[in-house]
Amino acid sequence: MRDIVGKDETLDILCNEELWIIQKRKGYRFSIDAILLAAFVLLKKHERLLDIGSGCGIIPIYIVKKGFRNEMIGVELQTDLHETAQKNSVINHCEDHVRFINADINTLLRDMRRTPFHVVVSNPPYTKLRSGRTCPERSRLLARYEETLDLETLVGAASSLLMKKGRFYVIYPARRAGELIHTAASRKLALKRLRAVHPRKDESANLVLAEFMKDGGVGAVIEKPLYVYDGDAISAEVKEYYSFGD
Repeated sequence: MRDIVGKDETLDILCNEELWIIQKRKGYRFSIDAILLAAFVLLKKHERLLDIGSGCGIIPIYIVKKGFRNEMIGVELQTDLHETAQKNSVINHCEDHVRFINADINTLLRDMRRTPFHVVVSNPPYTKLRSGRTCPERSRLLARYEETLDLETLVGAASSLLMKKGRFYVIYPARRAGELIHTAASRKLALKRLRAVHPRKDESANLVLAEFMKDGGVGAVIEKPLYVYDGDAISAEVKEYYSFGD
C-alpha cells in the first residue's frame, strides 16, 4: 500500500489505523477543522452527499470509514489535490462509495441540479483576500483564501444543489458567524444547529460548526461548546473523533 505514496507525499495513519491519508509535503494539508466538521455531519442511510472543495478527500473518506455506505461525491478544483483524493479513496477501499471530480463547482451546477443532494458539506476557504497575511504558495492560497470560492458563491451552490429540506454543513470562523447566517438565509438556508468551537475552556470561540436546512422553518439548536484542547492535551471528545473502530 505504501508504494502508492510519491516522494513528494506523506502518509498519515489515523483513527486506530483505520484511516490512511496521503498528502503533499508542500502545499495545502488538511487540519483538525476537517475532522471536526466530518464528525458534526448527521447522515441517514439513503442520503447522497456532496463535498465542495474536497481537498485530499478527508471528509467523505472519514465518513465512509465510520461505517456509512452512502453515495458521495467530492468536487476539488486543484488537480494535484484531486489526484491525492483519488489515491486516498483507493487505499481506504472507498471507490464503491466516493467519487471525486476535478472541476470548479460552478461549472457543474446545471448537470448536478438534475439529481439534487440530501446533504452538502464544505470546509471552505474563509479568509478574505484583502485580509490577513497573503500565502505565497498557490495551493494553500486557493484552499485558505476566497479567491475562487467566496461565501456567497459557496452558499449559492449549496442551496442550488440541495433538495427541499436538504442540509448544508459548514465550519467557519466565529468572527464571521453573523455573515454566514445572513448569507445562508438569503439563499433559503435556515440555521438548524450551531456549535461554537473553542481552543480551550478559558478561550473565546474561534470557529463555529453550523447546520442549515433548505426551506427550513424557524427554530435552531445552539449546542454545548466544543473544546479542542484540555490544557495541552487533546480533549476527550475530540480524541473520540480519532478513535472510531474500537
